[in-house]
Amino acid sequence: MDFRSFLRSKREALGISQNKFAKLVGITQSYYNGVERGEIKNPPSEEILDKFVTTLLLTPEEGNKLKYLAAIERTPGIILEELQKLNDERNQAHQKAVKEQSNKDALIPLFSRISAGVGAVTDEEPIDYISLPGIRNIQSIFAINVKGDSMEPTIKDQSIILCRQNGDIKDGDVAAFLVNGESYVKRIKINKNFIALLSDNPNYQPIYVYPDDEFRVIGKVFKVINDIQ
Repeated sequence: MDFRSFLRSKREALGISQNKFAKLVGITQSYYNGVERGEIKNPPSEEILDKFVTTLLLTPEEGNKLKYLAAIERTPGIILEELQKLNDERNQAHQKAVKEQSNKDALIPLFSRISAGVGAVTDEEPIDYISLPGIRNIQSIFAINVKGDSMEPTIKDQSIILCRQNGDIKDGDVAAFLVNGESYVKRIKINKNFIALLSDNPNYQPIYVYPDDEFRVIGKVFKVINDIQ
């Protein structure tokens, strides 16, 4: 809403005619009519604007808005164009920042300390973040830079695996496990007599899980990226 429209709407809301309003403010009717029609080159002075605010019974916020709109009316077009340009640039920068934050939120944390060999405890803080297209529901996903050859050829040394927390584990699945404080990436073997963590590399012995062992599934492996240089 521009200055003239705002002024007219407030006057009409009080049921005051242009002639009566001009008299109340102490200006000529022709001058006021010119103000509402936009025929006056410069908006009223600060003194007259204060009288407008008082006569129209405006709140402080409404009074400030009236004066702001009047100031805009005084501003040359070239300055208004520059202000609009600056505002557009600010909005674009804001949208870019929002997009970058959104992309950051979509990154998957990468950890380095789960071994596919003899076992190593996971770092508490990720060493990096990765982004992969087509991966959904990433809130429960983490990545591990696997060290060791015990899961070759399925998972090569220095590969990155993607794991999903709270995934259902069944016999034959590959996952990250915690056994007595040590973490492993293995293939699980489940039967009625025992649970074993198996390596795909036959040079490694199975890790048997006994009833009194501390055992937990960290996350099920659902993707292996072997071409990391």
